[in-house]
Amino acid sequence: MDGPHGIQLDHSIGATDRGTLWSATRQRKGDRIVRIVDPRFCDDRFRQSLIKLRARMQPRMLPIVGEGWSGVHFYIEYQAGSRWETLDTHFTRLHWRARLELVQQICDILPQWSNCPVYPLGLNGRNIIMINDAGRWFAWLLPCPALKYSSPCDLFGSPPTIISTLAPEIVRGVVSDHHVLESYALGTLAIHALGCKESAQATTDEQRVETQACGALLVCDMQSSAIEPFLQNLEPLRKLIQVIHHYTQVSPAARPIDAAELRAACVETLSVTDPVTLASQFFHRQNPHEALMILDWGLKNFGESLPTHLLAADICERILDIPVALKHLDSAVALSPRDLGLRKRRCDLRLPFYLTLPQPGPGEPDPEGDLLLQDLNWLKSNMSLDPTQKNVPYVKTALVYRHRRDLAMAAQESYQAAELEPADLAALHLYGECLRDLGDLESTRQVVNVARERIERMTLSTIIDEMEAKRWREKFDGLLQS
Repeated sequence: MDGPHGIQLDHSIGATDRGTLWSATRQRKGDRIVRIVDPRFCDDRFRQSLIKLRARMQPRMLPIVGEGWSGVHFYIEYQAGSRWETLDTHFTRLHWRARLELVQQICDILPQWSNCPVYPLGLNGRNIIMINDAGRWFAWLLPCPALKYSSPCDLFGSPPTIISTLAPEIVRGVVSDHHVLESYALGTLAIHALGCKESAQATTDEQRVETQACGALLVCDMQSSAIEPFLQNLEPLRKLIQVIHHYTQVSPAARPIDAAELRAACVETLSVTDPVTLASQFFHRQNPHEALMILDWGLKNFGESLPTHLLAADICERILDIPVALKHLDSAVALSPRDLGLRKRRCDLRLPFYLTLPQPGPGEPDPEGDLLLQDLNWLKSNMSLDPTQKNVPYVKTALVYRHRRDLAMAAQESYQAAELEPADLAALHLYGECLRDLGDLESTRQVVNVARERIERMTLSTIIDEMEAKRWREKFDGLLQS
């Protein structure tokens, strides 16, 4: 189809209740969206409404940058960003919870959209487009005056998803307050968000229009939705279905006149179905496996999440599934690599597990040990963040090397640990063990002498009592008796 002068119509987006949308490009001015309107509807009332609309554009309405006749067709030209898609297309890629978040977003912006002078707004999956801004998607309206239908037959050719958003009174040609028309459309957006489909029995244009005249083309119930069975007994979800029914009543007088009730139901539903919140409840009820199932569901459908991985690690650690707990901590560190506490926690969990594994032979791969050393080297470089434990990474590094049978490196690391914290008798004893196992008895004897001096000073300073001092003397003396 030929476009207006200077505009290249690239491909058809599809029909709406207000013409047909095209993705387009204007020479040297970037992406455009063009609405082609049947000339039958472009009377003086329509064009005057368009002038009023352009004079009072509201936030998050896509700018109208041109309109007029192109041959026998009337067009409206919108300026689009580089990354956009219709709400219908956006919905197809999302889980129902993410779609419901967008419905909540539309509820939030609706009061501002409602300040425009042209009604109804035409809230449907093609008149609303999603624009990506710095990695986040925001709903924008493609503003256009409503078309004045002379007959329900004028709706023939419109897709079911569009017809289903039209209040029954519009289809019947009955005048109604615009607020309740927006409420009906908003309710149907929520139904589409939940994954419910139009009636399979209405297969022709005439059947669809007749069915929608009774408000029955799109029916919302839990069983036909995309809501997972394990969520369907939650009370806020049942309440959401009831609220949607309130917004899509056939009688206009029975509908709410604003978005507040639906927004509140969306907020409550999103809160109660948050994977971490829901899994925490199951965990506290002593159902750890059900909690892990919910967290896996969350990771699969909503992407990586630090709170999700941390809770999963907690649960796996509680049920002693340490390998899986470590996998979740690995994912958590990948999301927050500069988190000192997270690195320390991973080391604290991985080291005991590592020491239960068979010792690797010379030249054999040791992936768990490699991961530990990576964390420990990072901690050594960042322990200024926690000076109270500055020698701990060196102690743990020595244990890793000792497990690898690299006694020279173990001795080097344990020596550094003992020097950084002279009061750490365990670090000094580990150093002595490494020297003894290396067969360096003279150096071992020197370590024992140093230990006796430190024990004496610590006893005099009441850092340790006499009973603990006796235990340490015996332990160090044991290095010379082995």
